[in-house]
Amino acid sequence: MSIRLAVFDLGGTIVDRYSLSPFISLKQAFQKKGLDIPNRLIYKDMGVDKHHHIDLILKDKYISREWMQKHGEYPDMNSTMSVFDEFIKYQMDDGIKNIEILPETKSCIKWLGDNNISTGVTTGFSRPIMNTIKEKLIDENIQIDKYVSSTCLGKPGRPNPHMMREIINHLSISDPRRVIKVDDTVVGLLEGKNAGTITVGVAKWSTNMKMTDYEEDKRLSKEEYVERLKNSREILWSAKPDFVIDSLNQLPSIIYHINNEV
Repeated sequence: MSIRLAVFDLGGTIVDRYSLSPFISLKQAFQKKGLDIPNRLIYKDMGVDKHHHIDLILKDKYISREWMQKHGEYPDMNSTMSVFDEFIKYQMDDGIKNIEILPETKSCIKWLGDNNISTGVTTGFSRPIMNTIKEKLIDENIQIDKYVSSTCLGKPGRPNPHMMREIINHLSISDPRRVIKVDDTVVGLLEGKNAGTITVGVAKWSTNMKMTDYEEDKRLSKEEYVERLKNSREILWSAKPDFVIDSLNQLPSIIYHINNEV
């Protein structure tokens, strides 16, 4: 068996250290509505599409009660949309400016291309944000064969496999076991499992490192950083993926191992 396609998440996997752009944007969007959301509630569902993510936060009983106290009514669909609109505004302005390509991304994508392995992206980012990130990657000569946002299909997002199937079908791959899904979140790994693909968790830049700003990693002691990385791996293993790696530098050896299994 040989791998024909590698599908990546965006934030925390190939761009955006620790997936901080959506994390910070969500915090800011709720603060605009007068609510300070605990970090744990944001981390809990990172990886799902952002409209659904906001809806899940508003359904928390404590947040729902706080919304009632602030706005005189319990949150509904209009509340979700109003927060989502604030999220998009912040994300398209300050949020997108902070999104950097991760250090290992370019060499990994090049290696895949050199070895005739196609590439794809699935993401919970909206289409406009996805396209802006796509342009950043293209500017660095990083070519991905197919991009799909959960907002593109009109179908439920992760952990449902619709985005994965869109890419697999687009690239005419009949056997999902010749596909790997690489992701820094549990829900993204479950997306790959539900599509029948091989799954690889990536821990080093994951949202599961639970950083709250882009400088926090510099303030951690070596021991604290090692403990965060260990916890990130453990969270990813909870999804029962086939492999967990620290960074994309290790992906070629994983693919070599898969391709040479008897």
